[in-house]
Amino acid sequence: MRSLTRNFTIVVIEPIHKSGIKILQKHAEVIQLPIGSTEKDLLKVSEQADAFVTRGFVKIPKEVLETASRLKVVGVHGAGVDHIDTDFAQKRGVLIIRTPETLTDTVAEFTVGLMLSLLRKIPKADAAVRRGDWHKKYTDLVGVDLNGKTVGIVGLGRIGSAVAKRLKAFEVNLVYCKRVRAIEVEKQLGAEYVRLNQLLRKSDIISLHVPLTAETRHMISHEEFSLMKKGVYIVNTSRGWVIDEKALYAALVSGKVAGAALDVFESEPLRLDSQLKKLENVILTPHLAATSEEALKRTATTVAEEVVRVLRRHTLLPCGNF
Repeated sequence: MRSLTRNFTIVVIEPIHKSGIKILQKHAEVIQLPIGSTEKDLLKVSEQADAFVTRGFVKIPKEVLETASRLKVVGVHGAGVDHIDTDFAQKRGVLIIRTPETLTDTVAEFTVGLMLSLLRKIPKADAAVRRGDWHKKYTDLVGVDLNGKTVGIVGLGRIGSAVAKRLKAFEVNLVYCKRVRAIEVEKQLGAEYVRLNQLLRKSDIISLHVPLTAETRHMISHEEFSLMKKGVYIVNTSRGWVIDEKALYAALVSGKVAGAALDVFESEPLRLDSQLKKLENVILTPHLAATSEEALKRTATTVAEEVVRVLRRHTLLPCGNF
């Protein structure tokens, strides 16, 4: 395959697997921003960029897109695009490529892992052993079974369905809500379709799997918590703004919510002064659900190949093998 080198510049905004970098470097000049870079750092190099590769932790607003006059494509390492001004990108004719399929199983596994860790108090038990509090096993470290519980899946898309599939092995009762009813998935998994307010009332455990939109922003807030069973558990591996964190904190303190496992937050990184850090019935992870060795390699390779394909179309050269 003929190289694009020296013709195009690709800015990799956050670190991706070396397999993806190798593909990009084979075909273009690559600028890799260092870990911890911000929107200001991106602005400094945006004028040079024919392509961005983003993992979603640095925003790509209108101000960045305006300065990136050469930009042709944004390759998203994953599924979410809420960090991009997609409307302005579309007006500019900038193509946005997503790679959601590469992460489905990885996020689903992590979600179930969080659920088990939350119910069985695994992180708390680990901390107790390290402190020498072995006797806590008779009191504070007694958890609950996943088996037999009613699990509510909010958003039965790719990841929600993959989570539901894995949960069936634990013989749970599955209920779900979704904008469009997924009848085939219902048949396969034995899941019951309900409205959101019904799901909130029926579920022992709630797992969130929706994108961030105007409709889903703070879709779980004070009113929704009031509908839930006392002692419910909540897992969120979707987007932080789906849950109103102040309302969640109040529900956790009151005991309405027995525990929460959160991989995403309203502000990322999670603020140092976040009240959630003070609670023992919360598991906090740094937006890690899609991060496994296999998933990172799959996603980096896929997004790199797709970005190069788009740039090649601008050279009017045929695509070859990578």
